[in-house]
Amino acid sequence: MSLLRPIPGRAQELSEHSLSKPSHQEVSEDAKPPRTGPCFLRLNSIAYRLEMLLITIILLIVLFYWRLFVVKDLNLLATVFWIVFPDLASFIPIGLAARGAKEWPRRGPALYNFFHTPLVWIPILAIWSVLSGAIQWPLLGWAGHITADRSVGYYLRATSRQESTRS
Repeated sequence: MSLLRPIPGRAQELSEHSLSKPSHQEVSEDAKPPRTGPCFLRLNSIAYRLEMLLITIILLIVLFYWRLFVVKDLNLLATVFWIVFPDLASFIPIGLAARGAKEWPRRGPALYNFFHTPLVWIPILAIWSVLSGAIQWPLLGWAGHITADRSVGYYLRATSRQESTRS
């Protein structure tokens, strides 16, 4: 019965004020803190980056081990194209529009973000797979690019330098 009865000396140890506060670097400044419980982690937290690394490794195994060597139906050239596609589709137009300028063109971050989010990749994979009648495995290379970027710290771009440095 002693487990049900609070021990006066230990009651203070369990209060919300006694919980350790996360460091400023770990707590997200983007998301509003929840009403109860700890704050949300920042995108550059180790946990988030390890999640993205694990997803990247799984995609690599699915593509280059299972589909290429076991099932033997992967179009390697198409897969490599889709791995580099997000950067080609965003950086070539941004580079042409900037033409030596130090700053990106005004619409550069929106173009970069468009090609570096699963919100665009997922519908394209779904629609293309439905229309063709088969899963388009090489398009997983695009997802692998996005998750690999996130795992090494490349996230979506802010619309201005001030917005990205504001805290």
